[in-house]
Amino acid sequence: MKQLFSGQMMVSLCVIVMIGSTTVVHADEAGQDWLRKIDAAETVPFSISTMTQTITTSTGSERRFTFKSFSADSGDVSLMAYTDPQRIAGDKILMRDGGDRIWYYMKRRDVTKYFARHTQNQSMMGSDFSYEDLAQGDLEEDYNATVIAEKMEMSFDDDSGEPVVKLELIPTETGPSYAKVILYASISDHISRMIEYYDEDGHEKTLYLLDIKTVDGVKSAHTMRMDNVREGSSTSMTVIDISYKNEPDPNLFTKAALSRTLTD
Repeated sequence: MKQLFSGQMMVSLCVIVMIGSTTVVHADEAGQDWLRKIDAAETVPFSISTMTQTITTSTGSERRFTFKSFSADSGDVSLMAYTDPQRIAGDKILMRDGGDRIWYYMKRRDVTKYFARHTQNQSMMGSDFSYEDLAQGDLEEDYNATVIAEKMEMSFDDDSGEPVVKLELIPTETGPSYAKVILYASISDHISRMIEYYDEDGHEKTLYLLDIKTVDGVKSAHTMRMDNVREGSSTSMTVIDISYKNEPDPNLFTKAALSRTLTD
């Protein structure tokens, strides 16, 4: 995704209801056209936000973090800088080239680790997100898509429901490590609402994109919750505040800047 969606609002799992007899498989071009629409809807030139990240284990215990997030160049570069708790304050995750190159800086040890492409499926900060899950590459470049259902109804709790398209995404040779991805996007605004991730053993986890808001003329999800269907754990992120008005300092997105103190 081109925007860092986030959120911690705990809502029920969405209910997917088929509308009529719409389960058909279209030519690949129809799927690729949808990926172009989704990329266009979810791409912003730059953003600055503050977020919380909550990891909930299968036993119900929680760990919570706060971080600043910066993106520029239409998502090709991004930075996550942790501010709380104190033990990880100053730790940073830098992504360049749409997530093809990722560095993690640990302030306490003054060490920078580089994640090669084949290692980006590792858990990010012990969460249910991998580093590649947060990489902001282009869907059209990373996947080959097929339309599975043209019109479905997706409901969240008391919501009246929203028509979505269901796509099957198969990674390209240079794409993510998943065997396949099932993506549900709004027909009206082309924003992703739910994403299911599959590895060679089957369904691994599901991402819910919730709390849709418009800020500075940009419509996006302010809640991002990843449920691990095998482990029973969950990781949520919440947007505390976000702005699309001011472009971050380009120097933030350099390896040399990782060890420097972040200033507002």
